[in-house]
Order: sequence, then structure tokens, then C-alpha cells
Amino acid sequence: MSPRETSTLDVGSARIASWGVPFTAAAVRSARTNVTVALRRCGIGQRIIDDARLIVSELLGNALRHARPIQGCGLVLTLEVDEDSVRLSVADGGSATLPTLLHGPELAPNGRGLTIVRTLTREWGVREGKHGNTVFGVLTRA
Repeated sequence: MSPRETSTLDVGSARIASWGVPFTAAAVRSARTNVTVALRRCGIGQRIIDDARLIVSELLGNALRHARPIQGCGLVLTLEVDEDSVRLSVADGGSATLPTLLHGPELAPNGRGLTIVRTLTREWGVREGKHGNTVFGVLTRA
């Protein structure tokens, strides 16, 4: 099952798209494709598209591994593009702990997702909500 676009909105100079993403690893590939298509439509360069695809993979992968689905829709992936930035966020149904950066051994097979997001973005963070969390990363358009 692939992510389905739930809404697209133009707000001033910003374009916002949102997709419901099934709570399965197989949906990540389609989510990356949807973000790629949306960014190309906005005239975003390939370097930023490549970084955005990696961030989508990491944010969705972390949510699938560590969070619960949002009841009735799985996860929600949101893309916001304005003249200065590309913001990607993934909302989930919450987890036992908030996402944090890990500083594990260099050869550890996992635990680098948010470090990758932090390295690629000018800003990243977690918004804790009543019914779940939203993890985001902001890329600079250059």
C-alpha cells in the first residue's frame, strides 16, 4: 500500500503537501517518490531532493521502529516548501520515549538516523503532542 496525498495547500509563497503513510516499511519507498515528485514540481535542485529523500527514510524508519501508528492512518508525512527552506516532518501516535540523538559505537549497525538528520539540516527537532509526536528536519534552499 502506498502513501496517499491527503492535502495540498498553497499559503502565500509556501507550498504544503501531506500524505497518510501506512505503518509498514514497504510504504517508505512510495513516500520518498511522492516527496521527490513534489519537490521537482517546486523547482527544487537535485542535491536538496537527495537530502530530503534520505531525511524521509530516516524519519519514517525511526517512527516505524520506535513509535505507535496514529489510529486510522498510520503516520503522516508533511512537506513544506517556501522560498528559503524545505521542511519535512513525520507525525506518529506517540512512543514510550521521545526521539533523541544516540552516540553509540562507530561500528554499531543502527542508531545513526537522527544524527544523519541533524547533519543534513539547519534545524531539527521533536514536537510532543497530546496524541503523538512530530519529528522534523529543515533543509536550507541554496
